[in-house]
Amino acid sequence: MTALFSDSDVSPVEKLLKLEQLDVDLYKSAEPLYMARGARGLYGGNVISQSLMAAIQTVPVEYTVHSMHCYFVLAGDPTLPVLYKVEHVRDGHSFVTRTVQARQRGRCIFTTTISFQIPAEAKLSHQPNYPGASLPQPDDLPDYAATAGELYKKGYVTKGELMSAEQLSSVVPMDTRIVLDEYPDGTPPDQKMNYLWVRAKGKIKNEQAHAMALAYISDNALLGTSARVNGVNAQDITMMVSLDHSIYFHAPFKADEWMLFQMNSPWTGSARGLVFGNIFTQDGILAASIIQEGVVRFGDLMAKPKPKL
Repeated sequence: MTALFSDSDVSPVEKLLKLEQLDVDLYKSAEPLYMARGARGLYGGNVISQSLMAAIQTVPVEYTVHSMHCYFVLAGDPTLPVLYKVEHVRDGHSFVTRTVQARQRGRCIFTTTISFQIPAEAKLSHQPNYPGASLPQPDDLPDYAATAGELYKKGYVTKGELMSAEQLSSVVPMDTRIVLDEYPDGTPPDQKMNYLWVRAKGKIKNEQAHAMALAYISDNALLGTSARVNGVNAQDITMMVSLDHSIYFHAPFKADEWMLFQMNSPWTGSARGLVFGNIFTQDGILAASIIQEGVVRFGDLMAKPKPKL
């Protein structure tokens, strides 16, 4: 068996998401994977990032990932390793396509199709305005554990998440700085933006692992945006599960340097939420865009109409 990222001096995200090669196009998670307190299964970023890394091993080095489209099929079990089977769909001149299935107990828990491209000269380019210059900078903000109390007061995290904030900071391989949002009264939900600064802890040694780290980060706090912009207290959410997840990689970046994660929800309905995300480098380059849809269900407090006075 061949271990990927076997160097003991690698960054925490490389160590956590290390793979072992079992056979041609077959890989296995080498470390226990993270599951959030109260979650139904593994944190989605685990399988997104490890599927990407498995696919990268089968692609010539001159190709870089530009998109991946994922479906979460079953909840992952944190007590079991995850097997990753890569299928070669297409090997073209400019583009290469792979599909990856993540499996436990012989069943598919996650599937993704990933496309790679030989980078080409940009004859035409544009991107959205960078919002980070007008926001508090990451070095001026407290870490997640120090912010958890304020997040709980705003209803953004549950009491369980508040109580486990210190432990979470020691387990998760990324640094997070929350930008606490304030909106003028009457702001429609689809116009509310959530922001957080994020980076992988330590120094990433393997250049390919920057894309893997961003894929891991991309599932962080994303789906909850659909509830937050509607003023829903986290305590009232009875179920929140990702259904699908897409990442578009636009420009080179370093995932171990601060990046701004901008999130908004254009639509919520039918017990589902849709969320868009942009990840910018700190110097304003759009590194990646993310789209996610998931199940968001609420308890009786949301279902019951408010009494009329």
